[in-house]
Formats: sequence, structure tokens, C-alpha cells
Amino acid sequence: MGYINQPFDLRAYFDDILSRVRKLETAQRFTVPIVTTDPTNPRNGDMWYNSTSTTLKFVNSAGIIKTITLT
Repeated sequence: MGYINQPFDLRAYFDDILSRVRKLETAQRFTVPIVTTDPTNPRNGDMWYNSTSTTLKFVNSAGIIKTITLT
């Protein structure tokens, strides 16, 4: 993606975004937030660990919350 004629600040902004995306795409580790109560408005793709109920939950592409019980 060329952006030769863009102002320097905008170029630095895009470089920062690109750097962050590359870090996410090449990360060796993935963590989920640990919460005591489930979020009130989760979005598709969200994932969290509820430490009170010891369950891992995620929202699938249909918007349905799925639960994985950990022992």
C-alpha cells in the first residue's frame, strides 16, 4: 500500500497500525481476560474466562454464547 503523498504524521500512524497488526498475527501466545461476571454485551468473537464459575466462554459467529467447562 503506497502512501508517498500523505503527511508524515499520517504515515507514522499507519506504520504503527501495521506494526500492531503484524504483532497480533505472529504472536506465539494468546490470552483471554479473566472476569468474575460475564460481560453484558459481548460481541461475535469475544472470549473470556469466568473465574467464579470456572468456565471459558466465547461468542460464535451466530452470536450464541458457548461455554466450555474446565476441570
